[in-house]
Amino acid sequence: MQAYKDLVKALPGLKENMPRAFYMLAELFDYGSFDICRSDDKYIIPYIMNDAVECYLTVENAVLKGDYQSEEEIISASLVLGSEKGYGLILHQQDNVITLWFDNLHVHEACFKYHEIGHFWVKGQEQWRMLVYMVGTIADKYMYMGKEYCNETECFIQSLIYFAPFRRWTPVPGDLMEYHFPARVEGIDIMEELCREVSDIDYLKLIARYRANPCEKTEKLLSRHLADAKRVPLYQYIYKLVIKASKDYPERNYGNQINERIKEKRKALEKELLQKGYTGKYPVFSKKNTTVRVMEEQPYVTAILEWDDYKYKQQLMVSECSAKKYDGINAGFFKGIGRHGRIVQV
Repeated sequence: MQAYKDLVKALPGLKENMPRAFYMLAELFDYGSFDICRSDDKYIIPYIMNDAVECYLTVENAVLKGDYQSEEEIISASLVLGSEKGYGLILHQQDNVITLWFDNLHVHEACFKYHEIGHFWVKGQEQWRMLVYMVGTIADKYMYMGKEYCNETECFIQSLIYFAPFRRWTPVPGDLMEYHFPARVEGIDIMEELCREVSDIDYLKLIARYRANPCEKTEKLLSRHLADAKRVPLYQYIYKLVIKASKDYPERNYGNQINERIKEKRKALEKELLQKGYTGKYPVFSKKNTTVRVMEEQPYVTAILEWDDYKYKQQLMVSECSAKKYDGINAGFFKGIGRHGRIVQV
């Protein structure tokens, strides 16, 4: 949570003794990410919504006056004490003035398991893109919610997002990750530590070059080398850390009806793969030199905050690898003879 002296500039009218929810509201204006969602007579203000955490504010006894437009920029915002209602949030959008009167703000927050969620929007090196997205998700939680909402492994691994050669494998086209997570020395430090853990001496030498000259050319070189089969042990070690960081959090709970539908989809896919000669259980199956890992896309529990067309979906990471030396988790996605990786939509 940022300091009061910084946040009062983003939201004039904020008082130092106000509850945490009001500081969170001010942060949204500071980050330029404020929005209001409405469902019937209920108003919800999203704070951070991703695969690892859902956090939002609800407004008690709210009355919205004016024509709020989500797509329009908010030029200024201020908080006032009202006579009819406890507080008034005054927003200026171009020539439009909107006032949200309310009695109080309430924080709603929940952390979730995320290591079996995968988004494959960009083709190629999907195994690294998946990890960049997961580590970025952890780093977002760490940044917005604070380290008290992260376990020890998350606090450690989140700084990897500041290693630019790793971050170049973003799964999001036109991504703003470079702006959101600018390259920092701790990103280099953690990648060196990870390389030492798996005795990747070659990549340690490359990192030394990058530390001495962190230019774009060197950054691209290190990023390309992450796709080499020699990096499989490094990748698998990082992936295992992400699994360790995620596994003790609960799954999303959508209610009995939707939960049962998801269970049925998982059982049906498991049955289909077993009938095709694979062994294992959901979400990991294998047959000869092929490994299948089922990754899911999961909508938010708070449905009002989700995109209209975003639904639960299963996708398969199919890894074929005849090179036994570097076999293992998603080894077929790396460059090299006898390696093939592909994403299959279910």
